[in-house]
Amino acid sequence: MIALKISQVFLLYIAVCRAFLLSSSSKKNIGQNVYKFLNDENWRNSPMSLTKLYYGKSGGKMIESDEEFSRDVLNSKKPVLAYFSAPWCGPCRLSNPVVRDVSKQFAEEIDAVEICTDDLPEIASDAGVVSIPTIQVYYNGIVQDTIVGCVAQNILATAISNILDDIGLQTPVE
Repeated sequence: MIALKISQVFLLYIAVCRAFLLSSSSKKNIGQNVYKFLNDENWRNSPMSLTKLYYGKSGGKMIESDEEFSRDVLNSKKPVLAYFSAPWCGPCRLSNPVVRDVSKQFAEEIDAVEICTDDLPEIASDAGVVSIPTIQVYYNGIVQDTIVGCVAQNILATAISNILDDIGLQTPVE
């Protein structure tokens, strides 16, 4: 059985719809047009492409594999706010706007990523996440701070500001 993520299904749906329109009632060319659409370099590199970037509800880039986590979090040159959550988690839903606002506030200084613990339980386990929501701030592949549970925006902003001060990076003036 083929397991597809929602973003992949949506992309395939768009490809089929576009191929159908391009085929203009000729059903024999639909499969060929779907293939062309999915492999079209202009589409794959456009801002509309779901294969380019996928953002979570917290505003952070969704991590979808171990390789992405390693590249975007552990090997990042900037500090990274890693937000571990799940779609069914009520406290995670309450934390989404907090993480989004703080990520915007510190957008120049940090990168933000979101990890769905349902999709990537091994990454959460390796990071020591036992409860969600969990926010970890990484710098040079090392966890600088961990916050478990719902957190107020000012507390999260202060924690990030303190980390940036500790590692010698400028913090935004409010």
